[in-house]
This record gives sequence, structure tokens and C-alpha cells, in this order.
Amino acid sequence: MIRSQLSKGTTSVTEILTPSPFHKITATDAAHLADRFATPLFVYDDKFFRSRCDEMLKVWNNTFAKSKVYWSYKTNYMPEVCRAAHEHGLGADFVSGFELEHARRMCPEGPFSFNGPLKRKSELLQAIEMGATINVDLLEEIDAIRTIVSQRPTLTPRLGIRVNPGVPLFDSHDTSFLEKHSDSISVSKFGWPISDGAARIAVEKVIDAGLTVSALHCHLSSQITNHEHFLAALRPVLDFASDLIGQGVELEEIDIGGGFGVKGLVRDKIGWWGQLRERMGEPLPQEESQAFDMPSFATSLKTELSERGLEDLTISCEPGRYLVSDAMALLTRVVGIKRLEGKTWLVVDGGLNILPTASFGERRGLRFFNHEGEFPPSDYTEKCSIGGPLCYEGDVIMPSAMMPATIAAGDLVMISDAGAYTVSRSTNFNQLRAAAVSFDGSDTQTVWRRENYADVFCFARQHDNT
Repeated sequence: MIRSQLSKGTTSVTEILTPSPFHKITATDAAHLADRFATPLFVYDDKFFRSRCDEMLKVWNNTFAKSKVYWSYKTNYMPEVCRAAHEHGLGADFVSGFELEHARRMCPEGPFSFNGPLKRKSELLQAIEMGATINVDLLEEIDAIRTIVSQRPTLTPRLGIRVNPGVPLFDSHDTSFLEKHSDSISVSKFGWPISDGAARIAVEKVIDAGLTVSALHCHLSSQITNHEHFLAALRPVLDFASDLIGQGVELEEIDIGGGFGVKGLVRDKIGWWGQLRERMGEPLPQEESQAFDMPSFATSLKTELSERGLEDLTISCEPGRYLVSDAMALLTRVVGIKRLEGKTWLVVDGGLNILPTASFGERRGLRFFNHEGEFPPSDYTEKCSIGGPLCYEGDVIMPSAMMPATIAAGDLVMISDAGAYTVSRSTNFNQLRAAAVSFDGSDTQTVWRRENYADVFCFARQHDNT
């Protein structure tokens, strides 16, 4: 956690603060948690997450004259997490009807941001009544909102347009990955491209419908670690905002989305060329672990806004992973080791059903425990692939890792950065959803109970013999 010493408009990083659950849990703690609550188990540090929210708000609010920070419900909608975020001043960003309902209960005062490619008419009506900013991503949404307003003329919807600047965001040693990335972002499902005029047409459609465009929104990608690339991708958005204002559009807000990357998670960016190099025994260098530099980014963004005369706009964002990633760890138990001629498998009881983004080839921090204590890093001498318990070939938590050579069934493995897109993206494919406990070193309580048979089949038609 960073501590920022701030005066209005300035930020500086001075030291590392509270260690995350991944670092501070002892071998005794891990054994106690596993024995008491069973594995796999998410371990959540509420104090740490709250401190992350505070630091984010300090940077954001002290940099921009008008600002908002929304908590991203899709990242982690666990009530304990949402409650903490809202108590510390974050609004709610939701992307579905049930998340909307969750936000109404968890954050009744708002502010709200409604995103996503599916916004049903009933959900749009509720969002308008809540005063949410509705970021239009399909023209059909405009028609639905116009119909709602014609039937309820006292309602005043607050609309944004989701735009796509189409600018690459990542570095890679593999040029084939960069080519694929550049091609894919230009035709993304999300946002209206700025470069070909589609975003301008969307704005005109809103105005022609007798409605007002109050905001621009863009969410660029996920796990972005280079703040200069992020800023470069925002420049077309800022230019577009400036053009609209010059044409009389009364913009009030620019929402830059989220996707800010964290240091505890690394995604190797490899395309066909990198895969070919690996097969030839000439692998490319691994991506280095790095985190998004929020203070530097905020300061640079403020300069860009000032240069365009946009400093009076509200600048908002929707951090999810950046705040909660290392506020949760996943505790798993080893079920077996399979040593084959060409590979060693370390199989644990937590799989892609509860850690789904591991399928992107992510690398996370690992700690290993047995009944004698924690294995020191010097014992990590054997290369392995970490597989989960699912009857599915792709259930690989980490394709390449180092493990203690003496690890055995029954020992524990703690996996870092399990706070984002885990609870909210879990499924019960093959295995039940995991529990989550809040643990601060002394007090421990269940904040998300483990799924059971009745939960899985509660929607099934009931028969006398079941």
C-alpha cells in the first residue's frame, strides 16, 4: 500500500504501508484457516482494502478540481467489499440488472454509473430514477430511453457515450502479439470508435432524440501497467471532448474507466511468433512485474486536461483490480503431485471455476506450507505446472512455477492477488464455489459462505424423491 503526502494538486509516493494478506499470514494462520474453514478458501483483509480506497481517493481528489471514483461491482460484488468501498466515499459502477439492484441496497445515495452492452428497458428506467450516468454502448439504448422519457416526461436521464480511442496499450517482446492487440482493439465490442466518426454519430443520435450528452466514457482494457500508454490512449478522448464542447455539447464528465494494473499479477503477452520460439527452445524474455503508477498518471492527466481547457470537467474512474487484487489471497491444499517424463504437475483443490482469469496465463505470487512451517524460497527448486481439480484439460492455475521439491499431498499453497474477478466470476463447474473469510490476524469471520448441493440445485424442479 502506498502512502501519498498530498497538498491540493500534488502527489508523491513515500513508502510501503500495510502488507497484504498474502505476505502477513503465517504458517500457523494458514493451517488454522484451512482446518477451520476448509479449502479452497479466499482470505480477505478488510482493513487493507479500506486503506487502498483511502489512498486512491487522496490521489484522485487532490489532483482534480472535480472528481468521482466508482467501485467496480463486476470486479468483486461481495457485500463486505462493496460496503467498505462505499463507506470510504466510492460510488457504484454496475453492468447488469442484478448489480444495479445490489448497488441500490449497498450505496443508496450514489453516485452511480451504468455500463455494459445489455441494458434492459426496465433497468434503464431504474437507472434514470436513481440518477445514474447511463453510458450508451448501443443505439437501441437511445431508442429505449427516448420511449421511457416520452412516457415519463418528468424524468431527466443523464447520458454518457462510451467511446473507443483504438490506441494500443501494451508492450511486448513479441511483435505478433502487438499486431493482434492492435487489430483487436480497433474492432472491440465495447465503445464507439472515435477515428472513423462512429462516436460522433452516436452523440448526434442522442441529440436528435431530444436527449443530452453529459459524459464521455471509455474503459480501455485490463491489467494496464504502463501509465504513459494509458495516457496516450486517452488523448483522442480528450480531443474529442474538446471538439464536442466547441460545438456546444454541454459535457460535464469524462470517465476514464479502470484497468489499472497491479504488481502481483503478470500476464505474458505472447502471439504465434512467441509460441513458435518456445517450441524451438528459444523462449522470449518473461514479462516483468510492474504496477500502474497512479500518482504520476493523475498528475500527467491533469496537465493534458489543462492544455485543452477541460480542467472544469468532472474526472472519474472505476478502479477494481487496482484496489482489491491483493486484498484477497486464495488458500488451497495440495491433492497430489504427478511427475511425468516431460512435466511435473502440482495439483491443488482450487481451479479455474474460482480463479477464472488464470486461463490468461497469469503468474501470481506463491507461498507453500506444511506441518512444520513455511517452505523458504530457497527450497523452490523444482519446476512444475499448477493444475486445479476440474475435469477439464485447460484447468491450469499457472503453466510454469517453481515449487519445493519435498512438497506433498496435504500441504498448503497460498496464491496471491485473488481479489479481482474471482468471487464475482466463480462458477460451480465440477466443484462448488469457495467460501471467503475476513481475517486481520486476530478476528476471523465468514463473509461469503461455501456453496452446497442445495444451492446448486435450488432452481431445479422438485420431485418427491429428491
